[in-house]
Amino acid sequence: MYQQLVTHNGKFHADDVFASVILTQLFPELPLVRTRDEQITNNKNNFVYDVGGGEFDHHGIDDQRQHENGVPMAAFGLIWQKFSETYLKKMMPDIAPDLIMKTKLNVEKSFIIGIDALDNGVSTYQSPAFTISDAINDFYDEDHELESFKRAITFAKGVLDNRIYKTIAKLIAEKDVIDNATFISDEILLLPVSGPWKDYVEQFDKCRFVVMPRKDGNWMIQGVPVSHGSFEVKQPLPQLDRPWIIFIHRTGFMGVVDTKEHALLLAKSLVDNV
Repeated sequence: MYQQLVTHNGKFHADDVFASVILTQLFPELPLVRTRDEQITNNKNNFVYDVGGGEFDHHGIDDQRQHENGVPMAAFGLIWQKFSETYLKKMMPDIAPDLIMKTKLNVEKSFIIGIDALDNGVSTYQSPAFTISDAINDFYDEDHELESFKRAITFAKGVLDNRIYKTIAKLIAEKDVIDNATFISDEILLLPVSGPWKDYVEQFDKCRFVVMPRKDGNWMIQGVPVSHGSFEVKQPLPQLDRPWIIFIHRTGFMGVVDTKEHALLLAKSLVDNV
């Protein structure tokens, strides 16, 4: 069994902080040490990461480990790859195995790759807005390194766990949507329940409109994006004047009507008139 968790001292970054979130939860009995002392980092009885040149340090010149999209792995990605399934089971003991794998891959793709990219200087992932990495860096206090590092871990744990819980909720809701989805035609998908649908619809090139209920009792017709994450839709809704149309967004990406029948009528008329 390991004697202590060991990572580097000095300036910390999002990758070693988030890696520490996972490790401190899985090994709560181990003290956390921040040092570059080689007697400690080379000790095989210590769990060493982001320093020391071992399995969980990514700073070697010849390190070729990368995510599926080619982004080099940092400490966070390496720890996630090894321990994510155990971490997820600890968070939610009753979670189904298939949901664990889907959550692992989804969180890696949507969150972890971005952290690793920034730590490795892959500027493609640099956002002009305030990033998680910026928030982590703000905790750093040179005069109180360990205390500020622990505060950063507490902050990062909330961010990571919230991302995991939201991902699982989305995957469960998405399955409900898929199980109840009906194609009225190749161009129109009817959803009798509301929920995330865009990732599912992306695989159907011809689909242009999705019809679904709203919580207020009305129905919505929404255009399908031209590509993943795009705000542009394949066929915008025109501004029409009908007594049963409640609202059409000025960009045409969605509209609200009073009933399912009118929503389907609108969708079919738009498809037929192209």
